[in-house]
Amino acid sequence: MAPRLGIELELEPWGGEAARLGFPNGQIAYFRHGNLDINRSGSADLARDKYACAHFLANAGIPVPSSFPIRALDEVTNERLESFVAQHSWPFVVKPNSRYGGQGVEKVDNMPALRYAVKQALHIDKIALVQPFVRGQDVRVVVLDGSPIAAYSRIPPVLIGDGRRAIQLLLEDLYADADGEPAGLAKRLPDHDEASARLARREGGLHRVPGSGEHVPLTDAANVATGADVVDLSQELPADVLALAVSAAQAAGLRLAGVDLLVDLGMEQSDLAHSRAHRNVTDDGLGDGQCVVLEINSAPELDGFASLGDSQAALVEHLYETILLEIGR
Repeated sequence: MAPRLGIELELEPWGGEAARLGFPNGQIAYFRHGNLDINRSGSADLARDKYACAHFLANAGIPVPSSFPIRALDEVTNERLESFVAQHSWPFVVKPNSRYGGQGVEKVDNMPALRYAVKQALHIDKIALVQPFVRGQDVRVVVLDGSPIAAYSRIPPVLIGDGRRAIQLLLEDLYADADGEPAGLAKRLPDHDEASARLARREGGLHRVPGSGEHVPLTDAANVATGADVVDLSQELPADVLALAVSAAQAAGLRLAGVDLLVDLGMEQSDLAHSRAHRNVTDDGLGDGQCVVLEINSAPELDGFASLGDSQAALVEHLYETILLEIGR
């Protein structure tokens, strides 16, 4: 759409991941991946720090999960970690503090698996976060200048139990079926060895027999990059969920944001990070256990949403056109 708007677009030739925009008025701007240069750099950098961002969101009255940050597993940290675990209930989620796309995220249901996941997260990040696992539907709301533009759910690939076969056999059958299907199905599945190793660390391991109809996720992060399917919810989310997403983006100082929430939780209040303003949010009907903000992405990539159909693609194109006109002023 750059040529339609009279914008000169120059791609970096080696990787094609960065570009220079030359606007008709002589102004220039740069972008890399999904970072379209519309957010202030301080706010965009804060969003990449999950723990710090959650701290400020909580103090602004936004419900977020409790988090325990870890820089290194030593004796003192182990004692504090055990105390944190004792305050909540299994399972927990371990994630790298500054990575996106589901990288390094693991759900754990025992202490050895938790320590292993922390060590793995620290291999790719300076800080690992441990959070109570919060049940709910994974939803992303895209916000631009205080308005919700799109909303969609991301559903990770799953094994479906039949009450007879163990996880290992279900895995083997699923990937064997994928080998015989068109490339699209196989591409939506995570690496077999990674999925197998992750499930082996769970209680019962690969020999556990899931109940009939039980869903066993192959990944612990519902990201398009890790094989999640996308469902458009733009016309279906309640107004209070959209309002919470807008409030979160504004509290983070972001004009453009992908706000990731878990919706319809029935969560334990002890799993939420409380703040001075949390009582006010509860009184407004936004912190009543219906949704919680997991994190905020300052450079949401919308390929998965745009691939759903012509109307979704048109919405994404309109969003990008609006952003280009804004940054070219």
